[in-house]
Formats: sequence, structure tokens, C-alpha cells
Amino acid sequence: MSKSISILLALSFLGSSAFAEPALKVKKSARSADASLKVKSSLVPTFDVYQKRVVKGKTEVFKVKNIPLLNVGEEREVEAADLSPLRLPASREVAVKEINRRESPAVINFVLKPYTDVVAPAKSLTSADAFNKIPDVKILNPVMDPVIQEPLVQLTKLEDLQPNDYKLLQALIFLEIQKNYELAMGLFSELIEDPEHRIEALYHYAMTAKGLGLNSEFRQYMIQVAQETKAKAWQQKATEALVQHINVLETSDISLIDPLVIKYEMDITKNDDYQIARAKYYSDKGQLGLMEDALIFIGEKSPRYPEALLLNALFNYRQGKVEEATIYLEKLMAATETDKTSQLRSVGALTLARMQFQKSQYKEAFQSYLKVDKSNPLWLQAMVESAWTQILGEDYEGAAGNMFSLHTDFFKNAFSPESYVVRTVGYLNLCQYGDGVQVLNEMKKKYSPWKKKLEDYKTSHKDSSAYYETVKSWIKNSDLKEVDGLPRSFIVELARHPAYMTVQKQINAYEDEIVKFNRIALTLIKKERELIAKQNEANKELADAKKSLKGQSPSESDVARIQKAEQKLLSYRIQYHIAKKARTSIKNLRATGLARIEKEKTVLRAQASQALQGRFGEMLAGLDKVLDQNDVLQYELYSGAGEHIRYQMAGGEINEKDRPELKVQKEKSLNWKFKGEIWEDEVGHYRSSLKNVCAQDGNVAGLSEQ
Repeated sequence: MSKSISILLALSFLGSSAFAEPALKVKKSARSADASLKVKSSLVPTFDVYQKRVVKGKTEVFKVKNIPLLNVGEEREVEAADLSPLRLPASREVAVKEINRRESPAVINFVLKPYTDVVAPAKSLTSADAFNKIPDVKILNPVMDPVIQEPLVQLTKLEDLQPNDYKLLQALIFLEIQKNYELAMGLFSELIEDPEHRIEALYHYAMTAKGLGLNSEFRQYMIQVAQETKAKAWQQKATEALVQHINVLETSDISLIDPLVIKYEMDITKNDDYQIARAKYYSDKGQLGLMEDALIFIGEKSPRYPEALLLNALFNYRQGKVEEATIYLEKLMAATETDKTSQLRSVGALTLARMQFQKSQYKEAFQSYLKVDKSNPLWLQAMVESAWTQILGEDYEGAAGNMFSLHTDFFKNAFSPESYVVRTVGYLNLCQYGDGVQVLNEMKKKYSPWKKKLEDYKTSHKDSSAYYETVKSWIKNSDLKEVDGLPRSFIVELARHPAYMTVQKQINAYEDEIVKFNRIALTLIKKERELIAKQNEANKELADAKKSLKGQSPSESDVARIQKAEQKLLSYRIQYHIAKKARTSIKNLRATGLARIEKEKTVLRAQASQALQGRFGEMLAGLDKVLDQNDVLQYELYSGAGEHIRYQMAGGEINEKDRPELKVQKEKSLNWKFKGEIWEDEVGHYRSSLKNVCAQDGNVAGLSEQ
């Protein structure tokens, strides 16, 4: 461009003086809302539609149907203010420089050579054979046109949540999310009285009791739900809970649960605990077919497999299949090899030994007896039976040696009169008559006075409950050597019997449950104190948050802080109210539960008393039998001694024939001439060093056929 161009640019801006004057002015001042209305953090007044009222001492929530005329206040009104004219700066000229022009480049001409390449003929991509190899595709089945129906929309009345609905929701949050069982139990105990929520409240109350370790309370109310409700859904849920927690129930409960399991077609094939319970129940009822059906589902990898093996052995033995029962017990011994102290292994070993003894397999029976753990109540009986096995296996030295170990000071508090008989028979078969007479004298000296005490006790204690009180008195002070005229060792053996211990274990469980029940009230009191402290902290936090507010427009962080503090305070207040009310709500159910437990304990104490009385009679009868045999054995010993002396005086020689020995490995066998202690882990491994001095003809003097 040869001529310059001048452009005038007008720049508009506000001077500093424009900001000095306000743009708005107040036309009408604001009016505050009524003081009875709540004001949100956003400064908006609100009215509570749901309010509380006290009716007959109870706080209820109601909905205000007629909202009164409310004084919500007014906001202020503003209008534009008059502004003075703006003072703008004068315009100025801008000089634009001339743009330098450049010449366009020259046109490029492209010269294209003609295309002379020869194109090859088209390749054949397929052939006629290829078309013949294409597989036939079947025609798809015709698809029917979809049937379209017009949606039938119906309006349903929306029911407002009632106070008890909110209470149930709160209780479920405490139970399932927070695991706060005490507060949940208080709410459920209130809802049980509401017919509309009764079944659901009973179910959840039972689950809450399970969470608190109140197993009998869980059993009581969950069974009540299963029996009381007519709603199939709740009955099925109750049945599932009972099946899942079968270990805290009684075996007899299977009679109620099993029909419901069949009714709802539940899959219990993988629930080994339930199958074991079924097997035990049907075993007690003599329904062996159902017992077998239960055991068949328990595999080798199951923790309950050893118990299933013992029940299978019992199942086969009751059908007369001794060989099959023995096989199952041998499997049990192999399966419990890593846990040699278990009760199950000891019971299995004793049962296996008795079956082998029944089949005259004395060597195998002796080894099985040794597998009974020394801490088991059955151990002493197993040792005596193993000695009889040695007697019948002609290992008299072993029988005499092992019974001798039971007569040392280590076992001075043990009640085992039969062991003296076994030891005497062993000496009798070794023709060691002097030692046999000495053993009988020891037995008579120790147990003859006992017989009179036991008979006097039985005569003066007709009521079975007296036997329970005697054992109870001894347990409270186990250092006593005699209680109600009964020797300590007799009471120990009386109380070690499984018939009593099983029932007493259940009584102890009830005692523990009473302690847990009483602990709930203490826990709620402690929780109330904690919640009061938390309310104080939340109040302080809320006060600090409100102090941080500045001006009419608080920041979002300040508002959020206030809201959080208000929520915490409200939560703690609600929990405190529930905890305080729960102590009163649980009171009636606690009284009912404790009364039920005491009633069931009374029944169990009666069973334990009868078990002790029956065991007492068996032990007294056994002692009578042993003492009666004392005279017979003494006659045999003196008679045999006389025959033996006459035989030796006539020049007879002793019997040097080798006899089988029922004993453990050679390195564990101990021959003794007793001068020191008996070690507990060596009992069952001792052998007498006394030699057989009987006649060579093999007949024991005094026992030969006349």
C-alpha cells in the first residue's frame, strides 16, 4: 500500500473514581423469622413436620397435618443507585505501517511419460471344486414375533414408616453392621410385644443372643420362630439358622429340624456338623438306616471324619458286623495319629481293644489298650482290662508288673480294687504264692473298711440329689480326704465317669450363660457413660465450629464442619437414649431367660444325680465282688502253695517253657525290682522280674483239674 492508514481506537475503561460509589442501595430492610423456627446453616428457616410428644410416659413421633401460619421473615430489597457520568480518556491515533508485497512464484509444468507397462492376465481365485466343498448351512428356524403387551401400571398406596419400623431399622443396623449386640437386643425386646413385628423381632433377637454367646437363648427363640410362625419365609429362615448353628443345639432337636429341612428341600450334604448330629440322634432312636444315610456324606477331608468313623463302627457292631466295625476303628486310629490326646481317640482305642479281646486277639487288644491316653477318665479301666488281656495271653509277668505300678504311691488316690485281683491271678499263675497272699492282704486292708462306709452312705442317702451334693462339696474343696464319709479316691473315680461329666459340662455351660446375661446390663451402663462423654465432646466441637462463623455468608468448610458436629451429637444422643431404655427393655426377657435356665439346670442336676447314684451302685457292687473273691483266691493260693511244696519235696522241676509275652517294644519294656518311683509315661510297660516256678506239666498248683 502506497498510502498510510490511520485508525482511531477508542479505549473504554472505568476510572478509579467509578468504584468509590455503591452500585446498589437498600430499598427496604430485612425482617427476621419467628424465633420458634429452626434456621439451617444456609440461613433458611424450617418447620419440623415430624415432631415428638409424650403419651403415657412414652415418647412418640407424630406428623403435623395442619401446618400453622408461619412467620418466615422477609429479605431486604435493593435498587440501583444513581451514578455520576463516566470520565473516559480521549481517543488517540494509531499509525499502521505499510505491508511489503512479494512476487508470486513461477508456475511449475509437470511432464508425464505415457504408461507402457503390460498388464498380466487376471489370476483365478477359486475353482468349481471349491464351490462344491462349501458346506450346506441349514436354514435357521423361524423366529416368532415377540408378543408385546401393554404395561399395566397400577398405583399403589405408599405407606409411611411408623415409629416401630424406624426402631426395627435401627436394631438391624446395630446387629448386622455395627455388631453392637446389646443395643440391638434392647430394641428387639421392645418389638417382640408388637404383633406386626413379633416374628421378625423374635428371629433377630435369637441371632443377637447367639452373637452374645447366649446359646440356650438362641435355641429357645429360634425354635419358637420355627414352630410359631405361619409365614413360610420366616420358618425357612429359622430352619436355616438352626441347621447352621447345630453345634449349640441338643441332639434331640433333630426331631423338629429334620422334617423342616425335608419340607424346604435344603441341601445339607455339605454340612458335616448337621450330619453328625443326625447320625447321633437316629443312633439313639435305633433308626440305623437314617443313621447310615447321614454318615455317608462325610468325607475323609472333613474335620468330623474321625467322629464319623467311630459312629460307623458303632453302626456296624450293632448289626453284628464285628469285622467291619474293627476296620472302621483301625481307620480312626490312623486318622487321629497326630492327636493322641483326643477324647475321641481314647474312646476308639478302648472300643477297638474290647472288640479284639472278644475275638481272642489278645496281642492286638493289648496294643490297642495302650493307645488310651493317660489323661482320659477311661485310662485306669483300660489298664486293668489290658492286664486281663495279658493273663489270657499267658503273659503273667507283664500283668503282675503293670498292676504293681498301680499300687504305688503315685496312684495312691486311685480307686481300682480289681487291679489287686489281676495282680494276684498273675502271681498265682507264676506259682509265686507268697506274693499273691501279700497282695490280697493289702487289698483287704485298704478296701474292707471302704465297704462299710459305702454301705452306710447308701443306706442314709436315699435321694439321688445327695450324691450330687457330695461330689459338689468335694469339687469346692478337692483337698479333703473324705466327704460325707466317702474316701476322696472313690469320689474322684465316681465323678470321672462320662455319664456324669457329660451332663455336668452342660450345667457348666448354663452357668457361663448366666454370667454373660448379667454382664449385658453392666455393658449397657458402661456404654451410657461412654456416650455421655462423647456427647460432651461433640457439644464442644459444635460450639467451636459455630464460633468460626464470620459474616452473613459462611464458607462451605465451616458449614460442613457444623453439620458434621450436629450429626455426631444427634447420633450419640440417640444411642444414649437407646442404651438407657435397653436396660429396662431387656429386664423382663432376662428374668424369663434366667428362670428357664434354672429350670433346665434343675432337670440336668437330676440327670447328673441319677448318673452318680447308678455309678455308685455299680462301684459298690464291683467292690463287693472283689472282696468276695478274696476268700476264693486265698484258698487257691494256700492250696497251690501246699501242692507246690509237696511237688518240690518230691524232686519236681519248675516249668521252663517259653510263653508268649504281650508287651511293647523291647527298648520300652521295664523289668523291675521296685526301689524307687513309678513314672506316669512308663505305666503299662512294666514287667515283673519274678520267674515262673510252676510244675513242668503246665498245671498251676491248686488250679489243676481234679
